[in-house]
Amino acid sequence: MSLLQRAGRGRRPAPIAAFAASVTLALAALTGCGSGGAAKVSADGTAEVKLGVIPIIDIAPVKLGVTNGVFARHKLKVTTQDSQGGAAIVPAVVSGDFQFGYSNIVSLLVAREKGVPVTMVSVGARASGDVLDDGSGQLMTRDPKITKVADLKGKKVAVNTLKGINEVAVASVLEKNGLRRADVELVEVPIPTMPDTLESGRVDAAMMSEPFITIAEGQGAKRLPVSYAGMGTHLPFAGWFTSKQYASQNPDVVKRFTAALKESMAYAEGHPDEARKALDGYLKLQPGLSDEVTLPGWNPEAGKAEVAPLAQLSVETGLIGSTRPLDELFDR
Repeated sequence: MSLLQRAGRGRRPAPIAAFAASVTLALAALTGCGSGGAAKVSADGTAEVKLGVIPIIDIAPVKLGVTNGVFARHKLKVTTQDSQGGAAIVPAVVSGDFQFGYSNIVSLLVAREKGVPVTMVSVGARASGDVLDDGSGQLMTRDPKITKVADLKGKKVAVNTLKGINEVAVASVLEKNGLRRADVELVEVPIPTMPDTLESGRVDAAMMSEPFITIAEGQGAKRLPVSYAGMGTHLPFAGWFTSKQYASQNPDVVKRFTAALKESMAYAEGHPDEARKALDGYLKLQPGLSDEVTLPGWNPEAGKAEVAPLAQLSVETGLIGSTRPLDELFDR
């Protein structure tokens, strides 16, 4: 069993077509409604919250915050559940299966344009400052004939979900290099299985996150200058969110969660070695592998102005019709 198989063991994703269809139906059913409900609170005031997350480096601060008792000090009992990406987490948050979720911001903008009642509570991660070293989104290839972005024309590129941040990242960098989105075929592949999918030759390149970037490099893959950093240096690209109904019914829980989240991210930013070690708590990796991964930025202090460039790129890629959803996403 490979490192990747061990990392992804127990998370068998649904077939992609069925997955996409279920998300589309869920979003359609939930448009304009939402199921918040009062928070479940114990006698001492501790609220239970379930988080929809993606098993990648980005969520290390939350895992670290739970372990260090940050959320407990804010009277929050936190549990997490892995999902394939933001497109799956959004409907689960709106339906009330999760109280909070982690998603790339593009998926949230797409949801808001469809009228899905979600609201961001905090930026979750930022791009790096190096187009060849972004731990949250980096295009990897094993094909020796692919040495530059222009070589991707006619190739098959893996992304975790369509209509999300990875599609915008790939399309925007292609555009900068004289190609169009239609010049590549994007296919959905769960991030934990991307290194093996790339190694098998089923795709020519794959948009990965850590620790899977490092795993792929260990299997002979190389980096291409297509990354989150390629969209903008230190650009906020992901966020934590809840439903508008839950936020309106549980403002104190949202306030406490946001405070604990920001405290946890600030701690992770200042203690990178502990953030890397947190990976070993939720992914089964070879000893020492977590020491090699590239971390994203975790400064949570960002508003609409900093996210606006990503919204504009989403418009240019054709995923949303205007930047209007950005205002709605930050409006509770």
